[in-house]
Amino acid sequence: MIFNMKLANTKDIKKIDSLVESRYGISENVRVELAGFKSYEIIKNRYSTKKPLIVVGTGNNGADGLVAARFLALNGSDCRVVIIKTSKTPTKQFASNLKIIKKLKIQHQNNFNKINLETHDLIIDAIFGVGLNRDINTSIKKIIKAMNLSKVKICSLDLPSGMNADNGLPYSECIKADATITYDFIKPGLVTDPGCRMTKKLFHVSLSTPNNLSNGLDMFLVDNKFCNSLVKDRNMNSNKGTFGHVVIIGGSKNMSGAILLSGLASYKTGCGLVTLCAPKNISNVLKKKLPESIIIDVPDSKDNTTMDEELFAKEIKTRLTKKPSVVVIGPGLGSRKGLLRIVEETIAYFKCPIIIDADALNLISNNLGLLSRCKSQVILTPHPGEMSRISKIKISEIQRNRLAIAKKISKRTKTITVLKGFRTVISDSGKETFINKSGNPGMATGGMGDALTGIIASFIAQGYTAKESALFGVFTHGKAGDIIAEKTSKRGILASDIIKIISKTILSIEKNKESFLDTDEITYV
Repeated sequence: MIFNMKLANTKDIKKIDSLVESRYGISENVRVELAGFKSYEIIKNRYSTKKPLIVVGTGNNGADGLVAARFLALNGSDCRVVIIKTSKTPTKQFASNLKIIKKLKIQHQNNFNKINLETHDLIIDAIFGVGLNRDINTSIKKIIKAMNLSKVKICSLDLPSGMNADNGLPYSECIKADATITYDFIKPGLVTDPGCRMTKKLFHVSLSTPNNLSNGLDMFLVDNKFCNSLVKDRNMNSNKGTFGHVVIIGGSKNMSGAILLSGLASYKTGCGLVTLCAPKNISNVLKKKLPESIIIDVPDSKDNTTMDEELFAKEIKTRLTKKPSVVVIGPGLGSRKGLLRIVEETIAYFKCPIIIDADALNLISNNLGLLSRCKSQVILTPHPGEMSRISKIKISEIQRNRLAIAKKISKRTKTITVLKGFRTVISDSGKETFINKSGNPGMATGGMGDALTGIIASFIAQGYTAKESALFGVFTHGKAGDIIAEKTSKRGILASDIIKIISKTILSIEKNKESFLDTDEITYV
């Protein structure tokens, strides 16, 4: 995996920081000096710094701020430092750098209330770093609120003060930064929701940490660079068989759109062949709308709404003549309890990877033991509501702990779990967890999940692993939405719009072109 894409939580950071010094002799003093200096360089290049205000806590994050203040002052800035007591005893790094500030006669004080924020052209936030693991007191909450209410731009060091570094949740009050300069590893809280909304731009700087210390990290950011490394060339000497066969089982009366979107997305993403298995009552629609596909029209159920579950297995075994590369079950399938039998028989019959989506997820939500019968890799693609039914956890709790819950369910079911939503989370049997960087609110429309499922399936058919396909598929789907949003609006993006530009989107990933909204920018320094 790409080193820059690795994420580290607070536990990981503490362990790595300890090893940096004990194993390699790189002291905390050196790292604080480097963090402060690199922060100064970014700040000097990005902002007007005639009169910056540096607000520091008494920990090592505050020490980073003091170093940045020193370099700013030595290079002509009229700096003022305000010290906020965040601990009973200041760290050694803070104390030693404060002595330097005093010797250089850089303005500093302890009373924030005497500061007129509007007289400054920049606020540097260095109150709390990754070590914050508790709610903050009332006085500091007021300080953070005052900084947010000012019209002065804020640049945070390491992460916006008041943010939980692991999940992005605020400790009641959190800095809303124009930019954040984070050190060594990107923290998961900075790139997941709601933490990613607390900073407009993210700068990632290295503190010369040896790469081998990141070997144990199991969280990653999925962005253009990451997916560019996955792209495979397509052999000129190819045929439709080269690029695989996607079988999609689903559809019901008045729900033909879901399976059609999945099938079309599969084709547009590059697979060679798509077979749609659906009830006879919608087969004419499918043939008309997607003539490139093979149709297996299963006799209707007695109520003429869905497939007859008693005849499904027979139809599949006798009419599916081409071996599938991947099977999708769920889009538009229906919610009738008897349809669980179709899910069971799909799991029992097929030996290739299976993607369980939409209605199929709801059908198995009380029967997760069925997943142990799968003969190959399984991908689950729940949105928060479906995840709630699977996990028996409230949607509100899922949204507060997306990383942890996706990892938990993935580990429990031994599947690749794709928890959809803003900053989609992908977990591979709980072993590795990924946060997707692409996507925007304009994509909150019907059919998006069906398109995503088809994209993922297509990548599997083309020879990517199930994990690669989930990651590549989620990012491609979101990036297509971002490209549309840049050209039009973050409103009313349709699944069909996404499908139309999938091939162009993959080409832009292949050429490593970035096409993101300003709020999604990450600069590696």
